[in-house]
Amino acid sequence: MPGQISAIKKRLQTVNSTRKLTNATELVATVKLQKYNVKTQQNEEYSKNLRRFISVALRGKRPEVEDNPYLIRHEINNPLYIIITSNSGLCGNYNLEVLKFVEANVPKDAPIFAIGTIGYNWLMKNDYMVVKKYDELEDLQPTILNTMIDNILLLFMQYEMNEINVVYTRYVNTLTYKPELMRLLPFEEIEEEEEDENIFLEPSRNEVLNELIPMYVSSQIYVAFLESKTSENAARRNAMNLANKNAEKLISELQLNYNKARQAAITQEMNEIVASIRR
Repeated sequence: MPGQISAIKKRLQTVNSTRKLTNATELVATVKLQKYNVKTQQNEEYSKNLRRFISVALRGKRPEVEDNPYLIRHEINNPLYIIITSNSGLCGNYNLEVLKFVEANVPKDAPIFAIGTIGYNWLMKNDYMVVKKYDELEDLQPTILNTMIDNILLLFMQYEMNEINVVYTRYVNTLTYKPELMRLLPFEEIEEEEEDENIFLEPSRNEVLNELIPMYVSSQIYVAFLESKTSENAARRNAMNLANKNAEKLISELQLNYNKARQAAITQEMNEIVASIRR
């Protein structure tokens, strides 16, 4: 009996310690969720404004044959993928869903820029062609983002890649977030823009687009990163909230068993005392 009480008490201490950890993790994830959600909304507005400027530029006077390198489709078939996952776990099935999406939609021989330790390790283990990794990133700093964009655009401009795609997790709300693929280059929806003779671009249409499109690509990658981080922290908060509830339920059960074991031990001791007196 004393051994059973000791074991239950030790288990209670372990579960209480785990609950403190999961509770702290939930609080941190909640704060980060709010931070990244605000950043996402701010940067989405910036990205939308860039898209409007590009739409106007696309309607400017065009050459007879489109020759802007960001708009034409390359004949080669070598798409590049930027894949965004987290650096750590404890976020439910967030990474699992992204990697299942990658497995279904990304060829193993396609070059990949991996953002996030979890994704990078999985990609390497499963023989994907990772050409660049960006791990241990809490925030995608401007210097890192600019370097990444420069590398990507250089590959595209040199006709080594025919597409630039991002696999990320789109944030819908605190309970809904799903992996998606977004194509960045060649620039989409150019067929819908009708030429407008009243639009004059200086110094030229191509030079304006060559400035705006890289800015737009950069903003879209950053928005995808922020949405992924928002989704990650929403998933982590939900996972830790569920862990807390399970821990509280387990603590209640263990406390009840502990009380029963103590009561049984006390009753046994009293019976032994009464029996010894009678003898």
